[in-house]
Amino acid sequence: RLCRETRSTASAGRRLALPRTPMVSVLLQRLSYTPPPWASALAAPTHGRIKLGHLPTPLMRWACGALSELGVRWSIKRDDLSGNELSGNKVRKLEFLMAEAVAGGHDCVVTIGGVQSNHCRATAAAARLVGLDAHLILLVRDKSFGDEPGLQGNLLLDRLLGATLHLCSGSDYLRQGGDLAAMNRINEQVAAELRRQGRVPYIVPVGGTTPLGTWGYLSAVEELRQQLQPEEGAAAAAEARVRERRR
Repeated sequence: RLCRETRSTASAGRRLALPRTPMVSVLLQRLSYTPPPWASALAAPTHGRIKLGHLPTPLMRWACGALSELGVRWSIKRDDLSGNELSGNKVRKLEFLMAEAVAGGHDCVVTIGGVQSNHCRATAAAARLVGLDAHLILLVRDKSFGDEPGLQGNLLLDRLLGATLHLCSGSDYLRQGGDLAAMNRINEQVAAELRRQGRVPYIVPVGGTTPLGTWGYLSAVEELRQQLQPEEGAAAAAEARVRERRR
């Protein structure tokens, strides 16, 4: 077999129940999505998005003296506050991808990444939130392929989230091409095995980088544009007051 499967204790025979609280119901709402006016020529996502992140994230001004002297205003978009288990801006893509997975009647998701992949961890968290099982294909060094992967870093979180881990050795990955196309092939091979078991997998490419996932960042641009409007208005008013005082 290409990959060696190691199953998390949390996923064996049971699902994690979501608490029935107002906060959870708000966060897990399926929302329709209307593209911003500047992107209206693009085909809108058919299934909208499922609210998984704490959005919009704040825009924080950065007081940097060297930049101020140059007349540059610098701000930081705090996507690190979108929800820790969902890895910052990754939740933006996953909101659209999970909406499509749920609408399509899929019962699990399959994705691929390095052994400490933040993307894989975020996908496992998103899948668990919407009630889907997560199958994570993790690329490992040949010398570690036959060993228990352990509980360090994201591996611990992957297991706590109930993900099933499929280990793929570096040499097998290289034999398949050692590139993005190889990752897509390995994703499909694991998904095919799940279909033979009667499952209905939804494949998420490495990084969640798909045309559908791109809508997460288009919506982030619109979010940022709206946040900058009041700031730009305030800056213009301040400049006008300075000019008035100089007269």
